[in-house]
Amino acid sequence: MAELQRTKGCVGGRAQETLKLSELGAAASEIRGENELWLAAALMQPELALLPPAQLAAVVACLLCPETLSRNNVWCMYSPSQEVLEVVRSVEPARQRLQLLQDRVGMRKEVAVDVRLAGLVEAWASGADWTQIMADTSLDEGDVVRVLRRTADFLSQLKLVPALSEGMRTSASQATRLVDRAPISELLVP
Repeated sequence: MAELQRTKGCVGGRAQETLKLSELGAAASEIRGENELWLAAALMQPELALLPPAQLAAVVACLLCPETLSRNNVWCMYSPSQEVLEVVRSVEPARQRLQLLQDRVGMRKEVAVDVRLAGLVEAWASGADWTQIMADTSLDEGDVVRVLRRTADFLSQLKLVPALSEGMRTSASQATRLVDRAPISELLVP
């Protein structure tokens, strides 16, 4: 892991000196997820800082869905906006580089993006009705709640990551409120 962090630029310094976290390393240390380095690398891409809250929520869902939802036979009636798809495409080179680095150092964590539910999350964050959301997907209520709750929880972390831009932290805070609304906000999660 230390070799991967050095190669990816998360830590700097010489062997004789104290290692110091870079902005990427600092962001990765503040984020909680399946692959913190990948999540931080994606979030540090400048294109994400420009997204409005609902679209940021959709991109975050793309980054989290591989760890939140492993079913293959999922469908929903909502497609992500063109802006979301463009940002997902823009992080692809970073995803490929990190996957190669992880493979090279023997780290077997998948660096994945899954756009299948980005449109659903974007629609929900844009104010879509719960009944309509549930009618427009093959997922059961528990799966939709899990995806939305995980997205909201992760977004709430971002406002506390100093390495992210002020605009990104503000957008993440707004996106948290848009996603974590009734009935999601009313449900108790064990």
